[in-house]
Formats: sequence, structure tokens, C-alpha cells
Amino acid sequence: MIPENFYYRIIKAEEAEYAARMEQICFPPEEAWPKELMIERIIKIPEMTLVVEDTETKKIVGMINGIATNEDKFCDDFIADVSRHNPNGRNLMITGVQVLPEYRHKGLAKELMMRYLRQEKAKGRSKAFLTCLEDKIEMYKKMGFQDYGIVSSSWAGMKWHEMTCVLSSTFVQPESGQIL
Repeated sequence: MIPENFYYRIIKAEEAEYAARMEQICFPPEEAWPKELMIERIIKIPEMTLVVEDTETKKIVGMINGIATNEDKFCDDFIADVSRHNPNGRNLMITGVQVLPEYRHKGLAKELMMRYLRQEKAKGRSKAFLTCLEDKIEMYKKMGFQDYGIVSSSWAGMKWHEMTCVLSSTFVQPESGQIL
């Protein structure tokens, strides 16, 4: 079921500070991106961040971001170095999925992911990659990702799993309404 009363769109550069604060709310301090990295990414490549806005409060309540590349393995540099983004890259490296705590368990993360995958498939991307902690593996499997085990990421000193999803024609057609 698609969550109602929400609007999906590309982030605006002037929302970068808010997005950086949201990152700090959604993740423990050791996992959250430094504020400067989030702001730089949104200012330089806003088209790579899809947000969901509550239509009643007009507040951004979730977002997903990433970069495009021709590489086939996720690495920490995709988070730390926005210059790794290649607008013509064949693959999508998802670097963050955030939903504010009071909006979780409403299907927003899944809907954000499906819309983002469709958006990037329409740009010619063929695969999506992400890393997650063990407690999120089942959630991402339900979104079409396959777990490839522990990767050599050193982000926050934790053990991250790499997950991959082939962007097939399934992601091209929105379930309802506009993609953005």
C-alpha cells in the first residue's frame, strides 16, 4: 500500500542544512555523515537526493540519496567524496536512506526506494548497490536487494553488508501517480 498525504520530489539546494540535521536525527552519531558532507552533496548534486514531504505539515520527513558510477563495488569514498559522481554512470550507489522516527513503519522507506530506483533506471542505471548493518538486511531484501555479505567498509568501524539490486523493467512504471 502506498502511503497517502506525501509528496515525492528532488531536494532543493536551500534545504541542505535541514537535510544535514535530519541525518543527525536518523542515525547514531558514529554512523551519521558529517554535516559538511551532506551539505556539499546536496548543493553539488541535488538531483541525486529524493525527498518525501508530508503534505499537511510541508515538512521533509524522509530522503534517499546516492551517486552514479561505473564501478561495481561499494566503497566508503562514495559517501565521503562527491566528485566520485558520474552523471552517466551505469550503476547507482545508494549512500543514505533516512525517515524521521515518527514517520517510520508507514511504508515511506520502501516507497522512497521504489521511486528512486525507477528514477535512476530511467537515467540508464542498471544496478543499485547499498551497504547496511545486519538488522536492516531483511528490510532491503523486501525491496528487491540481495545480500552479498560483509564488505571492507570502515565507516563508523562497523560491519557492513553489501546489497545489490538489478534495475529491471519492474522499476520503470510507478505504482501510481508521478515519479517526482
